[in-house]
Amino acid sequence: MTDKKLDTQRREFLSKSALLAATAGFTAMSTSASASPMAVAASSTSAKAVKGYIPNPENLKDVLTNAKKIMDTCAACDIAGPGRCNGKGPCGETVPGMGGKRQSFINNVEAFEKVHFNLSTVHNVTSPVTEIELFGVKLSMPILTGITGGLTYNMGAKGKLAFDGTEMTEAKFVRGIVEGAYQAGTLGWAADGIGDPIETYRERLTVVKEFKGRAVAQIKPRTQKEIFERIDAVQQAGAPFFAIDIDSAGRAARALPGRTVEPKDVKKLKEIVKYAKIPFIAKGIMTVEEAMMCVEAGCAGIVVSDHGGRVLSSTPASLDVLPAIVKAVRDANSDMAILFDSGVRDGGDVLKALALGAQAVLVGRPFLRASLGGGAAGVEMMFKKMHTDLVSSMVLTGVANVNNVPKDIIYKEA
Repeated sequence: MTDKKLDTQRREFLSKSALLAATAGFTAMSTSASASPMAVAASSTSAKAVKGYIPNPENLKDVLTNAKKIMDTCAACDIAGPGRCNGKGPCGETVPGMGGKRQSFINNVEAFEKVHFNLSTVHNVTSPVTEIELFGVKLSMPILTGITGGLTYNMGAKGKLAFDGTEMTEAKFVRGIVEGAYQAGTLGWAADGIGDPIETYRERLTVVKEFKGRAVAQIKPRTQKEIFERIDAVQQAGAPFFAIDIDSAGRAARALPGRTVEPKDVKKLKEIVKYAKIPFIAKGIMTVEEAMMCVEAGCAGIVVSDHGGRVLSSTPASLDVLPAIVKAVRDANSDMAILFDSGVRDGGDVLKALALGAQAVLVGRPFLRASLGGGAAGVEMMFKKMHTDLVSSMVLTGVANVNNVPKDIIYKEA
């Protein structure tokens, strides 16, 4: 799909929600204009100004420059480009936070570099189709934001002023993610934090509710009782589906009152599937065996992911395990959706994941930085860049439709 067609689709989405936008009263990029002078003044006196911020950033370089200045734990490497992160920067190896677990994070990024395309230009593919449908939701591209949050305590944004002159908050970050994805014609995730009480989670879901089925939410692998309570909240917010990032279960060893997370066996997965009235996706699947357990449990989908290489040392790259998982699930005649996450940095990476069997991808860090540095407009800019990369990669490999990406576009040595 061309940028012109993408812009047309975006305008259609926005026109349908004119009343919603009027009710909301503001966007992430116009907060300072819509907030009262007293509110802005109060925020400005209580938050720390960041030297060198670029108000109303006009391009991705400006957006990523802003993000770099607000984050203590991320250097936002290669700010002149898409904000590529290879795990080898000066951020260190801290978890949780922006770092990775030894080689695991690096494996995810390097796996994409090791996969090569067969260049193909003798064909008639000029305007590739990038639209997909996921659980009944039509998307302009097979790209969703990753499930990211905790910027105030993981990324160093707490108490700092954002580009719009008011304090950077988790709520503002979520709005940037959700609204920016909406404007690009796709979906953004509102994230659950391990330390978040249900009241905080419900407040975060108010943004999901605003966008009437055009935003989704994630739940931490809490106790079943806590998960069911949050499923109720997600469904009330109108999300079309939800995910549980089971790959967060490692913190069970450090559980505190009200912050309990745990692994999930097939029995518990079945209980979640049975309780929910909307599709449930299990995120954090890295083996054929566990993918088949999710098939057995009746999960609507899985996300092949090692949590971005941030939770366990010495895991293989998520991309490396994807083909075997896809083959096993499809050989079992299951139509369970298979999504992918970890290490995606541009539209070319998206096409590689699709060629290896994923139906859509989740992209984390690039959109995290985009929301921090530019709000909804920054997120939309990042989506537009990734879409442009994707279309270009499709034309140069002869792929006409993202719903049917041939495996043979991937180069294999004779």
